[in-house]
Amino acid sequence: MQSIKDFYNHKQVSEFKKAVPSLRAQIGREIWSNEIKQFGIAGNTFRAFTGWDNRPSDLYHTWAEKQCKTLDPATLAMSVNSEEQFEEWHASLCKSLQKHWKKNEGKELSIAHQYKVIDLYIKWLSQFNFGLPAISSGFLSYSHCAIDSQILLTLNDCLSGALPLGKPSMGHVKCEATYQFCQGLISSFSSHCGGTSLLFDYYAWKPGGG
Repeated sequence: MQSIKDFYNHKQVSEFKKAVPSLRAQIGREIWSNEIKQFGIAGNTFRAFTGWDNRPSDLYHTWAEKQCKTLDPATLAMSVNSEEQFEEWHASLCKSLQKHWKKNEGKELSIAHQYKVIDLYIKWLSQFNFGLPAISSGFLSYSHCAIDSQILLTLNDCLSGALPLGKPSMGHVKCEATYQFCQGLISSFSSHCGGTSLLFDYYAWKPGGG
């Protein structure tokens, strides 16, 4: 039986390997401030979030602002200190976001939308320097990749088109198992190239693409 590595696109492997040093430089490049008012997800990202009474971007900003006002670097460092602690933190963010969404909308986000928002929020946090090197190291090691059409297209190219996806979209992530399966594929490919899932996100996603 063939290994998933047998399907790796050699061109993509080479390009990602070359990009890793410059991608790493994007982690922790800006000084953190609790007064920041932009939270990393542009309004057009929410164009697929339909059927809500309130603007999804406004709901996200309200939630993210509350998270950031109470963000403590020492606590954050503990939250990303190991894979187990990161996953607990990731789950707590998902739970908090869903509680906020249900309170304001009467229903929760889909699996795909929930994870995309949380993973983009964490990706956004990863660009900041919190004064503790362990935080950037934890983000690099344990962060997931925010899944959307661009990410899935690039992932499929990295796998030489092995995934049976014609026009992939975030909506294809219909359940927890699909999300975890995609994260596993991304993590394996990234590790093979000397990178991580977070760096793959920086590599694969381009503004205006998709």
